[in-house]
Formats: sequence, structure tokens, C-alpha cells
Amino acid sequence: MQERYLGDVHDYYKFLFLKFLSINLKKKIGLNWYLVDPKEISLQEPKKNDGEKRAYLFKKEKMIDQKILEECITLNNKKKRKILRFSKTSHLKEYVNFFNKKLSIYNRSEWIDSSLKFFQKQEIVFLDPDNGFKQKQNKNKRSIKYVFPNEIILYIKKNKTVIFTQFQSFNKDNLTFLSNIRNQLLKSNIEINCPIIRNRTGPNTFFITIAKDSMKNRISDIYNEYSRFNLNVELIRL
Repeated sequence: MQERYLGDVHDYYKFLFLKFLSINLKKKIGLNWYLVDPKEISLQEPKKNDGEKRAYLFKKEKMIDQKILEECITLNNKKKRKILRFSKTSHLKEYVNFFNKKLSIYNRSEWIDSSLKFFQKQEIVFLDPDNGFKQKQNKNKRSIKYVFPNEIILYIKKNKTVIFTQFQSFNKDNLTFLSNIRNQLLKSNIEINCPIIRNRTGPNTFFITIAKDSMKNRISDIYNEYSRFNLNVELIRL
């Protein structure tokens, strides 16, 4: 996650989902933004315009949650895209516990340890990297755009249900792409055990869940309800 993306269409769908999940479980959900400084990725990264997918703000059919929409409309102003301020002032703080510490290539181990301590009281943690999952960990500058299997395992060992964001592939169809991710996760003994939520955005994003056994049936039921609440999503079962 980069601060300049705050309030874009992908955030809107993320906020809708997390609020719905929190209300139905009557629990706060942990959100690890995987917040990064784009200048650490490359000098060209901050110049990209990929955080301006905000046309949804002015489409009536997107008005699923008025409170979330109004907050995202405010974030159409680039100067107001401040994650620390948002996490303190948004009504979503009733439903979400935000971990705002920045990830860099230099602090990754310390950063993940801090997040595990921060989320001690949360049963469910949502991980929001820029791109999604990557099987092989490395220390190049772009590595901070991904979540790695060892990080998912650390949360699982703390008895957490883990959900993470995955952006679509432009080279493979969705089922092939998601099946590849499932197989990569299985190599680390990580099993996707709930329906995958596909957000019909441009590009698509997916919410992939590794639920602890005691929660997987309840979460799957909530996902079914969510697909009826938000008609712009689709459930994918592998």
C-alpha cells in the first residue's frame, strides 16, 4: 500500500469488505497496510498515476455504503491522503485496527514482529501489499510490494485467520492464475480454505483467505452473504 492510493477504488472495496466482516463477526479486523514509501521502490514509482482510479466516486451504482463513500470522496483531494490521520478519524476505526508502520527492505523482520505484537487481540488480520503474494523472498527494492509465505506462516502460528490482497495477472486467466497461487501456497503448507472474493474492478483484486479451522465455516457463510450484499463481487471456489 502506498499513501497516494488511499481512497481509490481498491480501497473502497477493501473497506466495504472489512466493515461487513467486522459487523457480522462482531470483532475488529486487523489491517496491515504493508505501507511503503514509493521512493524506496524506484525514483519513477511516485510519478505513476496508478493511484487515481476514482471514477467510482461519482457513480450512483457504487453507493453501497454512504459513510465509506463520503470519506473516500474527501480523499479525492491528494493533500488529504494521510494514512495516520485517516486511521484516527475514519469511522472505520470502530471496525478495523490499523497497523501504520512503514515497511522497508531494511526493517522487514522487525516490522513483521511489531505487527504480530500489535495484532495480539485480533483473530483476523488482513494483509494489503501493493501486488500480492510472491513465493520466493528476496531483498530487492520491489520485494516490499509483496507478502511472502513465511510472513503468512508467522500469523498462522499466532492462531490468526489471514486474508491478503492479490492483484490480477494480465498474462493468465483468473482461474489459472489463482490455481497457481494456491499451489505455491501449498508448497509452504498454507491452504486456501474459504471462497476467494473477486472484486470486479479495473484491474481485478482478489481477497484470499487462510482461515483457522474454528472460523472457516462461519467466514465462508459470511462471504456468501457478502456476495449478495455487494453485487460487484464474485466468489471463486478452487
